[in-house]
Amino acid sequence: MNTLSFTLPEILSLIGVTQCVYLVVHLLFRTRQIANILPLLYFTILGFGFLSDAINAKFIMAAPYLFALQWSAWFLGPPLSVLLIIQMSEQEKLPAIRDFWVLLLVPLSAMLASVALNKTQGCSFLSPCTELKEALNVMGLMAGTISLLVIFSKQELFKNIKKQKLGAERYWLMFSLIILNTLFLAAVFASVMNIINVSQDLTLLRTVLGLGFVYLVSTSLLRMFPPSKSSANSNTNSEEDLSRDEQFLAKKIEKLLNLDKVYQEPTYSRSDLARECDASEMVVSKVINTYFNKSFPQIMNERRVDDAKRLLVETDAAIKTIAEEVGFNSLPSFNRVFKDMAGVSPGEYRKKTKK
Repeated sequence: MNTLSFTLPEILSLIGVTQCVYLVVHLLFRTRQIANILPLLYFTILGFGFLSDAINAKFIMAAPYLFALQWSAWFLGPPLSVLLIIQMSEQEKLPAIRDFWVLLLVPLSAMLASVALNKTQGCSFLSPCTELKEALNVMGLMAGTISLLVIFSKQELFKNIKKQKLGAERYWLMFSLIILNTLFLAAVFASVMNIINVSQDLTLLRTVLGLGFVYLVSTSLLRMFPPSKSSANSNTNSEEDLSRDEQFLAKKIEKLLNLDKVYQEPTYSRSDLARECDASEMVVSKVINTYFNKSFPQIMNERRVDDAKRLLVETDAAIKTIAEEVGFNSLPSFNRVFKDMAGVSPGEYRKKTKK
């Protein structure tokens, strides 16, 4: 009897499917806001991309149809990323209707690829021949490149973003999204030029890049699309969404923050917290997002800034000394985070409160 086995790319794709399902469920049931439609659509399509990669070799009879799903899901990534970047820059507001034209690039590129080839018997988008697959990759590459160029035509997207709520985190998430999409298009270009194998290397590269973005999102984007007011009124309501073990974990995290003050260690990371709690990083992130309605970096920085405020008022210690005392590893990062949260620099805060 044949045993079911999976290759490394297929295993990574299945991990991607699982993570996308988690994010979709979170957006559906924890953050019921109209602005969440776009990230919900993004992770649904990305999940289908992971799924088609994972089962493609196992369902040979459906392979032609899976290629259509694969191609559409992965090449919709850059246009959807552009819309996500626009939305993040505008503080979660949906992009204007006129910005959604980038989504038309994908069906347009599919149509152009079909027209560019002579109609060969038995060769279509749902049953593609090798020539059509190559043409679709070329046109998809062009569509993705045009999509990213839209970002560079909107220079105002990055202006003053760091002054917004969670501005620095938004900025780096947007920048990371651009880099990951650029790397994806570079991988497609390498496959078109026969530098890498289309069926194996390209699948592995795009899966790794997709997982990288999902990881970034699970730790960053969820706090930019927080739970709706009805589900975020109190920790009591949040606790209802956690299992008993997860509630116990939340209390343990609370103790480590309030009593042990782990945030005062500059190098203390989420992996350190997960290790102390004997839990995975994904579970720790879920508990923090649900119970505290905040992210790990946000919780750590809030407590550091609170301690810094107290020390600025009660002592005459140098600002650099205070920064080190509360857990910041550099003075510039302390000044930046403090100003983001307090609205003024540490020096201005000391002057104002002491007056």
